[in-house]
Amino acid sequence: MEYSLFCELRYRLSKVRRVNELDPICKRFCEQMGFDHYLLCVCEAMSFSTPKVLRITNYPPAWLNVYDERGLMKLDPIRKYCATHIVPVLWTDLDSTDNQLSDEEREVMTLAANHGLSTGLSVPASAPSGQTAYFSLASSKIDFSDQNLQTVLFASHTFMQYLLEAYLRIDVEENPKVAQLTDRELECVFWACEGKTAWEMSQIVGITERTINFHLTSVIKKLGASNRQHAVAKAVLYGLVTPTL
Repeated sequence: MEYSLFCELRYRLSKVRRVNELDPICKRFCEQMGFDHYLLCVCEAMSFSTPKVLRITNYPPAWLNVYDERGLMKLDPIRKYCATHIVPVLWTDLDSTDNQLSDEEREVMTLAANHGLSTGLSVPASAPSGQTAYFSLASSKIDFSDQNLQTVLFASHTFMQYLLEAYLRIDVEENPKVAQLTDRELECVFWACEGKTAWEMSQIVGITERTINFHLTSVIKKLGASNRQHAVAKAVLYGLVTPTL
């Protein structure tokens, strides 16, 4: 891919304001890389048990129907890899001596190949706000030369960073409640994550215990939590609380 074109796609990503505006940009990148299909999958850490999963893709509809109807996400070795790694992977490397797939996982890959998704690569990424994501490129068949493979991997990894940043900007604009905590509320939930009691927080922050409880109650409401412990868990999931460096 020419650098000028990459700069154009990067600029377009900086201007998007709706999730559906990501699709034509991803398609353009996919075409330039010589692939037929792409997938952007983002897992929103809204809940440990029922995370929200967003999917933007031009994968064959028949494959998506099979994937969803048979609940293949739980068996998908691509998703499993991207949930636990930070470096890109060629699909051919998913089943190796160091990482052997189960029969069920191999079946998922075989079914994907039968729907025109036999050759591909995936790029995992994660955000400070708690989201995990991956971007995949796929085709029925592509022969990689060493030079071409290096270019595709590098370009895909870089593109994914800009793509995820664009998505995160849209997500915050469409779901502002996550960013609505005041500085004092963030300070209180930070110390709650450290296991401090309301009285201990009042001594650290320099306000009354009653005011601490007021702020924590507000955090519970804003995050849609059921209690203080739930609010702390959500704050961690959302990436609202980070270590002080």
